[in-house]
Amino acid sequence: MDNGETTTGPHAPALSVLDHGPVSSGAPLSAALTHSTELARLAERAGYRRYWVAEHHSRAWMASSSPAVLLAHVAAATSAIRVGSGALLLSNYSPLAVAEQFGMLEALHPGRIDLGLGRAAGADAVTAHALNPARIDFGEAFGQLLGFFHGTFPEDHPYRSVTAVPGYANVPLIHLLGSGTYSARLAGQLGLPFAHGGHFAAPNTAAAIEAYRSSFQPSAVLDAPYVMLSVGVVCAPTDDEAYAINKLARHNMIRGLSGVNEPFLSQGEIDRAGEQAAMSLGEAHYVDSVLDTHIVGGPDTVATGLTNLAASTGADELILATIIYGYEERLRSYALVAEAMGLDGTSERQPPAIADGHQVQVG
Repeated sequence: MDNGETTTGPHAPALSVLDHGPVSSGAPLSAALTHSTELARLAERAGYRRYWVAEHHSRAWMASSSPAVLLAHVAAATSAIRVGSGALLLSNYSPLAVAEQFGMLEALHPGRIDLGLGRAAGADAVTAHALNPARIDFGEAFGQLLGFFHGTFPEDHPYRSVTAVPGYANVPLIHLLGSGTYSARLAGQLGLPFAHGGHFAAPNTAAAIEAYRSSFQPSAVLDAPYVMLSVGVVCAPTDDEAYAINKLARHNMIRGLSGVNEPFLSQGEIDRAGEQAAMSLGEAHYVDSVLDTHIVGGPDTVATGLTNLAASTGADELILATIIYGYEERLRSYALVAEAMGLDGTSERQPPAIADGHQVQVG
């Protein structure tokens, strides 16, 4: 089916970009957004399949708080690469607003927009309440979203008379994202692509993928399961340099989790301040458990790691998350990976256009 997803096989996964908009010290936050645009352009030139932005709130070290707004800018700055949310956290929004925003993006950039949906809040409880005091259950919100996209509310539904403009009939390709089995099973039951958050929940990868595959039902969107897996990656010219960058990323992650709400620091700033990364043993174990699953090294090391990961999981697509200090280092990492994995910037790895009118049935 013409749905934008083409299985490449476990040994030749498609590669994509997941951008959190990390903010580095010494530059305005706007610089992070400028570099996000540069990263999307690099991804398009290099042959990555898609560029996704994450959603986080009230974190001074991550600029990606408004996926729809950033995607409008990025889509206009590129011409062919798919762009989307990874994930838009549905509980933070009115489903009608999401249908209108992403319907607008799809109308402006037909066949290029992905709507990846997640269940989390991406924020602490106070911030989550400030974002949306009238939060509803994800299942209910998702059902409403599909109703607005496809005009499928029952006759007696209070929203039957509401039309999402231009969301109705301008439907992006919907993906479900998650770190466990709930979203995996739902994606399978609805015949949607599923993306597992392996860059922070790697221990759950096998169970989530199995839950998705075992529950999959063919749909108008997909004939067969389509597994996407995010993975943390740091690539530099040498293994040693990549390890040093990753060590700095560990320090900055610890700072953030311990309540220091500031942009990422450089190694020089940390050394001059004599700063020690302090956190509880439990928090330190969590950080190390996350980073230990990331693929870090020179181009050959990373290429081998990505190939082995795809083979061991059967993932059709790997989504690379590089959350580090330094804008140039981050762009370089993605460029080195593209070269090492043989991406050539041609349309070979670009999916076909999404067919109009694909409906997802719930229930």
